[in-house]
Amino acid sequence: MPHNRRNQVALVIGHQQRLDPATIENQNFESTLCCVPNGCLTPDVALNPQDRTGVSKVLCNNEQCPFSGYMHRQCFDNWEESVLTYLKSCGRARSWSEKQRHQNLWTKKGYDLAFKACGCRCGRGHLKKDLDWVNAAKTGDEDNTKRRKKHNKSNKPVLTLTIQTPAIGCNGRSRANSLGSTGSSPPSSGSESPHSPQHYQAVRKRSNPKNEFFAERLRHNSGGNGIFARRADFSSFNILPKHKINSYHIKMEDEGSQGNDDTRCFLLSSLASARMCRTFCVICGDSLVVYDRYPIIDGTFFIGPRQHSRACVQVRYDNRVQYLSAVCMGCLEGWTVRLRCRCCAKPWDGSQLILGTMYTFDIFAATPCCTERLKCNECECLVIAPDQRLNFFSDYSHMVSCPFCTALENHFVKALSFYQRVEPPA
Repeated sequence: MPHNRRNQVALVIGHQQRLDPATIENQNFESTLCCVPNGCLTPDVALNPQDRTGVSKVLCNNEQCPFSGYMHRQCFDNWEESVLTYLKSCGRARSWSEKQRHQNLWTKKGYDLAFKACGCRCGRGHLKKDLDWVNAAKTGDEDNTKRRKKHNKSNKPVLTLTIQTPAIGCNGRSRANSLGSTGSSPPSSGSESPHSPQHYQAVRKRSNPKNEFFAERLRHNSGGNGIFARRADFSSFNILPKHKINSYHIKMEDEGSQGNDDTRCFLLSSLASARMCRTFCVICGDSLVVYDRYPIIDGTFFIGPRQHSRACVQVRYDNRVQYLSAVCMGCLEGWTVRLRCRCCAKPWDGSQLILGTMYTFDIFAATPCCTERLKCNECECLVIAPDQRLNFFSDYSHMVSCPFCTALENHFVKALSFYQRVEPPA
């Protein structure tokens, strides 16, 4: 190492570690520097790669990168949060939940979208978490915790419980307490068909027995729960293409602690207040059963400022009056009814939306297909330029002011009459 360069490194590392010059001369200093790109939070704390409890390892795709590849755990967590924030605004990751973004960030699926926010300090590469670098200390703590739980479980006294089977009516349904606030609505049967008899009549021919991924996956305690049905199985999703039969395209479980998911609670409480155990697709009008657990419907819910049909439920969300609407799986995939813009003839595609959950914006306004959808609802002048795009899908559902007539309105949220209904070929 050149003499000047050695002196500079010695000064930096000597300040960080408070080491004497003799110690500095005999160590590899670059391996002890925190390589976090956005500034080290604890420059006075020395990095020890052998102590894995407080250190995270990253990899730079620049083979000539001179930095250490190690970060303080606190620095890494702070940097990772900034990358996750960037990922929220990237392509298909906008529709991912927080849990999905955390799971996908350092896999190919998420990193291909977020790598631009992972630039290394060397200026010629991008950082990525080293997934093969196992935190041995954490693994050991987890093993100890499991052993303690197993030991405590074995010491617990065994209780013998007598469970009384609930009465079964003549229609085969078990009686249950009402989940809704009214307390008088009868429970729905978990064995009911999720669609009307004529729904997907042509589509079910597409179902491939080899793709029946959910055929053997059953719900325990599949009786009705309150006014909402309990799914007996997930076989209604077997008509989907094989690559969509997974938890990324179908909302399968709560994200909150102990199942306290805000979205599911909001949906069920809103529908229970309206005494609706079923809803209707705003495109084709077919009836959809509402279930008490994810996936909540065989389609998806969304809320927006416009009431697209009489079946939409008025709710209050973010201190605004909005309308809760639903679209069935057949219309999202384009099997039942296809929508085509009357102005540019471009079809609307909902096949990328996650099934069984709720979006907090109008899904028809999220991706404007032509300039007609960017015009003011009052004076019909362009609210934004055709080449201008807003940052988030939800921005198109917000109220904006027209630059010409100053009308404050949800200009980008148009009526469904802007679309032409096209029946798919038989």
